[in-house]
Amino acid sequence: MDRTQTPDGRQARCDVAAAEDPTPCEGRRDAATIVDRHGRELVGCVHHCARVLAGLEGARVHPFVPAGRALEVYSRARELPPQAWEIGR
Repeated sequence: MDRTQTPDGRQARCDVAAAEDPTPCEGRRDAATIVDRHGRELVGCVHHCARVLAGLEGARVHPFVPAGRALEVYSRARELPPQAWEIGR
């Protein structure tokens, strides 16, 4: 079984994708890491990391994430409300 698939053959999503968020991952499932205000690390694709970052107060992108990816996460998060999937974004 491919790591990017579930046991039933469906495309798996990254670890930070919220269960309620229907959007698919974009790119690598381990492209970025978000650190919440308690120091917990959340690893996921750029798309879902941005969506999570938009809703986590005090969160940041891990300092070891390559600059281009970190900027992409911050730029996307800046344009999103918390839980963007609730309003169809």
